[in-house]
Amino acid sequence: MRSSFALLALLAGALLPAPARALDPAPAQAADLAEIEACLAGAKDRPETCIAVISNRCQSATPDGATTPGIVDCTTRETAAWDRLLNTRYAAALAGARQADDDLADGASPGAADSLKVAQRAWIAFRDAECDRLYQLWRGGTIRSPVAASCHLEETARRAISLRQDPEG
Repeated sequence: MRSSFALLALLAGALLPAPARALDPAPAQAADLAEIEACLAGAKDRPETCIAVISNRCQSATPDGATTPGIVDCTTRETAAWDRLLNTRYAAALAGARQADDDLADGASPGAADSLKVAQRAWIAFRDAECDRLYQLWRGGTIRSPVAASCHLEETARRAISLRQDPEG
């Protein structure tokens, strides 16, 4: 499975000025992850309201936050935190699915763990294709990089949220 950040970096790097291309997506900082988790804890009925809280603040607080590279950088920063959360929740969901498979071992079906792996791979393919579609749709302008970065953020966050709601997660 390819990292969402590898594709994002490739897409963003193609159009950004040379200094911005040198910037790799920052790994999720502990503070960003803690902020997202705190937001989710306080927004139990509306977890989607937590999407883009870090990115929006970063864009407002960073001197270059309103530039194309600044928007991409801030969005990618938050995506890294959501990706870390998604991976944690996926691991928990997979462990729960394996336990359910052990508890219900009948040998008649692939089981919950295999189904979750298939679903996750399909989701990754969908996310990458959808964000590439939007990137290509806006190929005539510099907005394409922020659009693709925003797509990765939203899709990654929504998947992390949905895994949280999974009975096994």
